[in-house]
Amino acid sequence: MKTKQSSLKKLTAFGLMTLAATSLSMISTTAFSVPAVAQQIRPRIANPNIALEGDWTLFWRSNGITHRARLSMDGNFGTMVVNVRLPNGRLIAAQQRMTLTPTSNGFILRGSRPTYPGTRTPNPNYEPDEFEIHPTRSSSLNVRNCSAGFCVPVTMRPL
Repeated sequence: MKTKQSSLKKLTAFGLMTLAATSLSMISTTAFSVPAVAQQIRPRIANPNIALEGDWTLFWRSNGITHRARLSMDGNFGTMVVNVRLPNGRLIAAQQRMTLTPTSNGFILRGSRPTYPGTRTPNPNYEPDEFEIHPTRSSSLNVRNCSAGFCVPVTMRPL
């Protein structure tokens, strides 16, 4: 019985995450009543305003090049500073504005306007990042960087 309830809770949480991600993209002016079961289960990642709230470290490799980043999110907006060490030893650093938007099966975290960190000077050596973020049934996040025309896995941890 306990396993059946646990499975039902997980299935309900997954359904709520999907519903939240799709319904947040639409503006609704009508109020609706939420069933009692839905009110009891509120997975952290179902709401994009709090899904990535706070500070995070990110790590990924693209074309053999290591990227390390620090992401700070406040609601659907934030900043990310990325440090990239090229094979020739040169370091590229870029700061981006980040926007989180819901999709039908997760979120897109999109960077814009890469600048040299701490300035407003555009950094022509860095293209904005784009991440696909998919909630998993275990209430964790599956993150991939899809900036280079293909997606690579990203390790993402809260600070």
